[in-house]
Amino acid sequence: MLHVSLRQLSYFVAAARHGSTLQAALALHVSQPSISHAIATLESHWGEKLFHRIHAQGLELTTAGARRSALAQALLTQAEALDAPAGQGVAGSLCVAGLSTLAPMHLPALMRRFSQRFPQVELRLGEGDTETLLARLERGTLDLALLYDMGLQRAVALHEVGAQAPYVLMPVGHALAKRASVALRDLADEPLVLIDLPHSRQYFLSLLAHAGVRPQVVMESGSLEMVRALVAHGHGLSLLTTRPSRDVSYDGRRLVCKPLSGKVPPQRLVLAASASVPLSPAAEAFVQVAREHLAAAG
Repeated sequence: MLHVSLRQLSYFVAAARHGSTLQAALALHVSQPSISHAIATLESHWGEKLFHRIHAQGLELTTAGARRSALAQALLTQAEALDAPAGQGVAGSLCVAGLSTLAPMHLPALMRRFSQRFPQVELRLGEGDTETLLARLERGTLDLALLYDMGLQRAVALHEVGAQAPYVLMPVGHALAKRASVALRDLADEPLVLIDLPHSRQYFLSLLAHAGVRPQVVMESGSLEMVRALVAHGHGLSLLTTRPSRDVSYDGRRLVCKPLSGKVPPQRLVLAASASVPLSPAAEAFVQVAREHLAAAG
């Protein structure tokens, strides 16, 4: 006989997702004491502390809490599938996030396409840097994260959905803009504006190092649009992978994008998920729709 209820588990998972008993209560339309009582009951039953209570910041899962949250989410996903009437199709909820440079390019259109096909799935959106999203996957507060596969050495499962090739970004009128492609060694004497995001920064520096280039980094920014604007105003060139639909900076100045010559492998686009929890039917459907969408986008 089970000594915990699905309701208690759903309250616990909601608190883990939102990092707050108040936000969990608002999301589930129940009282905050109900959430707190469920957590206290589970902690007492399991003999484990599930959250660190951080003053003025909310809740943070403990190591035991992260493990229990992943197991609870998997059980709730299975319960939703079991509860669905025959023929109802894919339903439930799905929390999807993306790398801050990727999310605006792909997630809004992808989520619209998914919702048109699976209207019974409630989608929630997030974004952040790679480390933040990986940590959320490991804590069980996120179902899927759209990322570049940069040799991610974490407890996540990667589902490839597409690929993008790195390129050189430069201002209009630059000497290299007349070429059909640019070699990494051509950047040796050029000032470089570097994207300063975890994993992305190391990836581009590793490309240059492999080509024997010691870059002259003059500026760094964690914002894709800031990097593009700095390049447009002549502060340097940049290496990027995400390419907006128009080669124009945020303030309206034109940009030039040139492919890299030589054997530079494309970056895999993946939907990362927790390695300890099987994909729900909704998550599996989202992965498939993502593959279709990115294939159509070219």
